[in-house]
Amino acid sequence: MALLELGTENKREIMSNIKTKIVHSENPTEHWSDIESVQGKIVMDFGCGWLFQEHESTPEYFINRGAKHYIGIEAACGEIEKLKELYPTHTFICKTILSKDDIVQLLNEYKPDTIKMDIEGYESVIKDITIQEFDCVKEIGVEYHNPECKDILETKLKEFGFQITSINQFGWFCTDINIMGILHAKRK
Repeated sequence: MALLELGTENKREIMSNIKTKIVHSENPTEHWSDIESVQGKIVMDFGCGWLFQEHESTPEYFINRGAKHYIGIEAACGEIEKLKELYPTHTFICKTILSKDDIVQLLNEYKPDTIKMDIEGYESVIKDITIQEFDCVKEIGVEYHNPECKDILETKLKEFGFQITSINQFGWFCTDINIMGILHAKRK
């Protein structure tokens, strides 16, 4: 049921259980902080690039927090080669995600517990994935790039049995907080 279809009291109750904040950077300690402990988990990171920053990269962030195995997927092959050198015990794949099949193949092969996804609008391909194809995932954080994508993610994740735990606005120097944000969800 869409949030718009609910009465005012029901909307308040649902929204009161969802954390919100404005995220001001790509620094993973702020950007992905709502993903709970990854200690001992398999983490799949769609969009793991951006190595050369003043803060730690998302691979470094999740590996340093105890991910049992980290799988990074990125379209920038140069960054993948550098990540393979830096973290040889983890998996890095140069791949552009354009369809449901690109995601499902990786889910079937690696069976991640946790997903972080920032693939510049292509996160909306989740709409075509089935609950059976997504059953290994227990927690997800997704940077969405427009309101329509946010709606797709909310609807699909609820259909999959996830509870939305936070919807954060992304207010970085070049983003509109009314358009972009980060959604986190955990399986109930």
